[in-house]
Amino acid sequence: MMQLGILFLVMFIAAFFIVFRYIMSLRDPVAIQPFNPATIDWDAIGDDIIQDELAKGNKIAAIKHYRLLTGQGLKEAKNAIDYVLHHPDEHGKKKKAAYDAQDAGIRDLIEAGRLDEAVEIYQKFAGVDAYTARDAVDEIARDIHLNDQTASRTTFEVPPIDKTSQN
Repeated sequence: MMQLGILFLVMFIAAFFIVFRYIMSLRDPVAIQPFNPATIDWDAIGDDIIQDELAKGNKIAAIKHYRLLTGQGLKEAKNAIDYVLHHPDEHGKKKKAAYDAQDAGIRDLIEAGRLDEAVEIYQKFAGVDAYTARDAVDEIARDIHLNDQTASRTTFEVPPIDKTSQN
């Protein structure tokens, strides 16, 4: 009879925990939603600091920096970093907004101030979406602007210090 009482008590406690977890999952619907990799900000994942921290195995620092860059919560940032750690080849599949020496026609359009046309052409030839094309054209425009500034700078030489006039 004593064994039956203990068995009943164990079953009652197990049922209580099952019901309790069910009620808690109703209160927090985010807790039962599966992670969606489409929510990962791959530009933030590609950040040099995050990549360095992941290479060192410093997952917590990578999560902190990802949160800082994206403004996401702790759970979302942890899920994103965990996903990247478990699927390292996924980041390479994302199309990057890179450019090379063959984008001279786009550079000409940017220099002429025809940015919308440059975005449209970049989008067609690179096979990326409009936002990625806009980012690439902006990056090329920044590069052009920086090169113009560097080329127009004049270097000044500092005259040698005359030690004979110092006391």
